[in-house]
Amino acid sequence: MLLKLLKYDFRAMWKQFSLIWGAALVLALVNRFTLFRDIGYDIISNSSLLTLAFMGVVIAMIVLSVSFVADRFSKGLLGSEGYLMHTLPVWPWQLVASKLICGVVTWMISGAVAFVSPFLMAPMDWSILMEFGFWRDIMRGLTQRPDTLLLLFEFCLMVVAVMLQFIASIYLALSIGHLLPRYRRLGSVASFIGLYILLVNLYSRVFSAHVVRALLDVTTSNVYGSLLTAIATLLIPAALFLAAVCWILNHKLNLE
Repeated sequence: MLLKLLKYDFRAMWKQFSLIWGAALVLALVNRFTLFRDIGYDIISNSSLLTLAFMGVVIAMIVLSVSFVADRFSKGLLGSEGYLMHTLPVWPWQLVASKLICGVVTWMISGAVAFVSPFLMAPMDWSILMEFGFWRDIMRGLTQRPDTLLLLFEFCLMVVAVMLQFIASIYLALSIGHLLPRYRRLGSVASFIGLYILLVNLYSRVFSAHVVRALLDVTTSNVYGSLLTAIATLLIPAALFLAAVCWILNHKLNLE
């Protein structure tokens, strides 16, 4: 059933983001052929406008990604769509997991588009990437340093952990705000700020403890241990937040 929920959420994601993702990539390609050409005043003026349009699309994409995560959870589980979603033969954690996975994938694709777009704009020779010698040199470097792939994998996991914690904080803030009889949006914003302050104080207090510091000295003796420790410190609060969200959906849900 989780796969069916994911199919429904991914379909909604594609309808909302396919246009803006494509627009960012197309504008990047258009800027590539106009921005770095100095053949007249009109070309420079048009390039400036296209660059501003590209920057506006990227900013809108980032804002829309954050609002999409909050809006899908709020409407789908706490709002009008909740009457349908909570009648499905699934557990609340499956509903939350579907929204969470879709949110993480949305942010990953938006981040990838925002990362790739400037490279599409850059005046570089892409034919180099198609040469066999280029990839042969990369494979030779990876063979000499195989730990590079592990380090890259752990870094990607840490980025995903950051997304999970941030989305879990949004979900819990929205759930706490839902408990209020009035001013739910204001309560959600205040709850999110409170959760952020709580995390900052918790991290500062926990990491200052002598036992934890001694444990960190052991686990962070190299960069691999440091990344794994960072991932754990991000995922533990995220798991607690998501457990609290599921508890609220199970025991305190009020769709009136």
